[in-house]
Amino acid sequence: MNQPPNSGMNVPPGYGQTPPGYGPPPGAPQSYPQSGPVPASGSYMPPPQGRTGFTRQIFNPAMYRQPGSGSWAAASLILSLVSMIFCLGLIAPLPLLIGLVGLVGNKRAKGLAFVGVVLSALQIGGWALLMGTGMYLNFQSESLAEDAGKPVVAAINEFKNDHKRVPMSLEELVGEGYLPATWEQGLDGINGNVAEHVKGKRWSDFLRYKPGGDSMWKGETGWVDVANNGNADDWADFFGVEAPTEGQTHQTYGLAFVGLDTLWGTTDDSAVNQTPETPYELTAVWGGDDKTREFAKKRRDMQRMQRQLESKRETLEGAVSKAEKDLEQVEGEVRELMNAKGLASLEAVKKDSKGAGLLKLAGATSKRHDVARKKLELVSAKIDDISIQVRLLQNEEEMAKMADSPQEMAELVMLLEETQKVLDDKVSLGDLDTKADDEAAAEWFSDKFK
Repeated sequence: MNQPPNSGMNVPPGYGQTPPGYGPPPGAPQSYPQSGPVPASGSYMPPPQGRTGFTRQIFNPAMYRQPGSGSWAAASLILSLVSMIFCLGLIAPLPLLIGLVGLVGNKRAKGLAFVGVVLSALQIGGWALLMGTGMYLNFQSESLAEDAGKPVVAAINEFKNDHKRVPMSLEELVGEGYLPATWEQGLDGINGNVAEHVKGKRWSDFLRYKPGGDSMWKGETGWVDVANNGNADDWADFFGVEAPTEGQTHQTYGLAFVGLDTLWGTTDDSAVNQTPETPYELTAVWGGDDKTREFAKKRRDMQRMQRQLESKRETLEGAVSKAEKDLEQVEGEVRELMNAKGLASLEAVKKDSKGAGLLKLAGATSKRHDVARKKLELVSAKIDDISIQVRLLQNEEEMAKMADSPQEMAELVMLLEETQKVLDDKVSLGDLDTKADDEAAAEWFSDKFK
């Protein structure tokens, strides 16, 4: 039932009179009202009977305001501004907590505290987003680098199994036939962005390789291509080790991907994972054809044999040259002996003790010379055969055609077998295998002393 404002119906019991001790002050005029009903509305609403403590604060917060409590709000706002201006994201949670304290209860300057909380929350959210984005991009860079380097990692592992060392360069992998010159095939399963970036390019166009005893890519900027015009000291900056020297052998290596921006020294440069969860099948880079890859292996064998044959040829050329000089010296000594003692025939020289020794030396040296020269002829012929085949197999299309021909493969295998026999000195030298030193001496004497 609605009551008029001052009817007294809405005044709780006990509040109708002025409490004892609250009369007019001494000396006040007698007209000062001593009692009267409490207004039914206004700034004060008395709490229900029996309510104390926090409920009193709720019903009349103005009476319980905490003096000086606005410092929490000020501290929150100041710290949040300092954190934002100086990019101190690590301290952003502190003004957030202080601001929340400033919002609790009946403290002053809650608006400032709210601003501090909002600014701190924005900073925390921004840093979380930035860190999350950075972690994602870092993961993406590592994943892209792994895809870009998978064929090279697989080729290096195969090279290491064959040679008991890692290659000195990416060019050696190509030269040995472990990889084609460019990446044209086998891009299925590779990230599309990576595939578009590497297709048709040389491996060194998007990868950096460094053999080393403890080589691990450090990721510093300032890469310089040492193979061209760079400073060798930059190897230490880029991979953490010194530049390789000729003749060194290593068991470990560093490999890095340039990233999709194609610029070295930027944030997306990444080390290539050398132990991918799914190893790359090298047959894919050759078009997935086992026959073609088998020809690639044969080409590597021929290239290896070609180097061995060239080294053997140098050795044999030296042996022939030395044998010729030794024979010239023996010839001079025999002529001097014949002139001094008047010896005019082979039989006469044989009867002389010194002459017999010189003839024996001449026979052995002449046979050594003829054997070395015969082997040199065989080696030179095989070098010609091998070099022609290697040049044929350098062309991927030609190699694919040969791979489809069983006859071509059989001829290639036969060539490799014959070449290996030449390298192992297991080829028959005809009469030289059975010729005696005396016979060789007689032929030499007949040729030189006609």
